[in-house]
Amino acid sequence: MTGEPYSDDVARIYDLLVEGREDDEADGQELKFLLWALRDVCPVKVRDVLDVGCGTGRHTIPLAREGFAVTAVDRSPAMIAQCRRKLAVRGLDAETAVASTADLDLAEAFDAALCMNSVLCYLRDTGGIIAGLEGLRRALRPGGLLVLDNANLLGQHATFGQTYEQERRGPTMQLSFREQRTYDDVESVLHIHIEGTARQAGGSFTFRNEDVLRVMTPGELAMYVEQAGFTGISAYPSFDLGRSGEPCGERMIALALRPGAAQERGGRHG
Repeated sequence: MTGEPYSDDVARIYDLLVEGREDDEADGQELKFLLWALRDVCPVKVRDVLDVGCGTGRHTIPLAREGFAVTAVDRSPAMIAQCRRKLAVRGLDAETAVASTADLDLAEAFDAALCMNSVLCYLRDTGGIIAGLEGLRRALRPGGLLVLDNANLLGQHATFGQTYEQERRGPTMQLSFREQRTYDDVESVLHIHIEGTARQAGGSFTFRNEDVLRVMTPGELAMYVEQAGFTGISAYPSFDLGRSGEPCGERMIALALRPGAAQERGGRHG
């Protein structure tokens, strides 16, 4: 894992900065896809869900509301604090812990694991990616489901080398920031540097952050998942299942199983 965990300031503005709205949680097609995967694709009944790189709880919150027992982990204490706050505001419960994908050491404790929002890309080198996936496989019970979601960074190649001035507005906060994207074609990593100002009632503060993300093709991602010991791998370009036949899209979503599943309950895998 490279770079520093998100700071308190970045965690405070993360939802608006990255997702475009304050106090964000997954809904719409994204949530519909997740519930389909957990309830219809997984060959075992899903109760215990591991949300790795949970951030501020974008997926933890709606899954806890749906009745799943969620364990949410993130390497940033500030992001975990935001996740806990958002859970409390909504009257929801989930286990939370500060931990990184690379440090997971769990044995057959979960029926499903989520690795969303390009968290896998932060591992950067091939050995680290495969080791992180192996940790997720060990955390799953036999027949358990892995849900991976990465942005199709290669599909954003037109933004490489560009600098953008942007604004985000929410009910209580306004962000003005500059985003610069630099691609290293030797290491195949994308540097996203952001700095700007957040304004709220009563004051303002400056923030800055740099993400370093491994750029992968869908084929590379599938190969790493297979090398980590998963099977039954299927890929999707979008959370909209109506677009599942498209050759590429804005996302690289993969579903895969830990081997040893009991007979499937008629779930769909293609």
